[in-house]
Amino acid sequence: MADETFEGVALAIGDQSAFGTVNSTIAGLSGALVVADGIILGDKNSGDGETGITLPNHSVIVREAAQVASSFTQQADEFIREVVEGLAITFPLKGNGASSTPAADEAKPDAGIDDLWGTAGLVGATGAATPDYIYTPRATAEYSTIKLWVADLSFVLMDCLVDSAVIAFAPGGNALITANLKVGSVNTFADGVTFPTFTWGTQSSLAAPTVENVAFTAFGQVRGFEDLTITIANAIEEFGDSNVATTGIRQSQKDRVITVDGRIYLNASDSAAEHDALVDTSAPTVDLSLQLGVARTTTGTINAALVTVNNLQPKGIKYNRTGAAAVVELSGAKATSTTAGTEFSIEYN
Repeated sequence: MADETFEGVALAIGDQSAFGTVNSTIAGLSGALVVADGIILGDKNSGDGETGITLPNHSVIVREAAQVASSFTQQADEFIREVVEGLAITFPLKGNGASSTPAADEAKPDAGIDDLWGTAGLVGATGAATPDYIYTPRATAEYSTIKLWVADLSFVLMDCLVDSAVIAFAPGGNALITANLKVGSVNTFADGVTFPTFTWGTQSSLAAPTVENVAFTAFGQVRGFEDLTITIANAIEEFGDSNVATTGIRQSQKDRVITVDGRIYLNASDSAAEHDALVDTSAPTVDLSLQLGVARTTTGTINAALVTVNNLQPKGIKYNRTGAAAVVELSGAKATSTTAGTEFSIEYN
């Protein structure tokens, strides 16, 4: 018996026109693939098989049959449906590497990253300046189809949503995005598949910007942070629907909360800023922002992003130290706004 060669792990993602309608283009992908096909190159130091992709667990929902009479012998369960849980991908936050004369929307990420942000609950639009492209929270869920290749196997997963997207900023390193995907159902499964070839473009050739000189501003003060994490958490519920093919289960987004956790250096000019915000009885008005990389102007390469969390409301703080410096640890600080879709943005520039 010969071992199956582990040729790799990869995925592509594309949005669906509606729940229950598979993206046939993504489902049919094979052969030589390029970034326009929705492929995303993961971070080698994350996930499984040095791919940045965390492979999911496959299990089944069953109905148990009665044991054999006059014994404890179990009979085979009755299959109801397959459940796929735990799929995730981690990749760096960086630009698309365009270097031509700036044009409107030129900073828009590659197709797969664009669709992943949509599935995470963000909607893209023309940014404040050329060539910027900005994502802000959307009011409705965007379902996606994912094709996942593992060795000579392929899975077409449909009605997928991002349960949470976490952006982790590591000073002296890179900003990494981890998208945890909630799969609706398995549309098709195939064995004996020829593993595709991939042309990654600048996803592989362009180094992600280092988290340095980011002009980090929080609670009205410019200062640094030791670590920072922004989490987009989408509340997704499941409920029965007799007309849903294959599973009889529909999943729907019912809420979203965007939070910040981190360890921030105190500014000597106002070391009480976080505590004042914590106990303030008025609606918050102070923001958090950072510019990762150098924004493109008339020359250079697009490889930067401006991240803004508006009207930040602390939920818990703890004072501590790093070396000789005093720090404050933020826990679950929430992005807020009185206008829909304006509490957060990530602007590729």
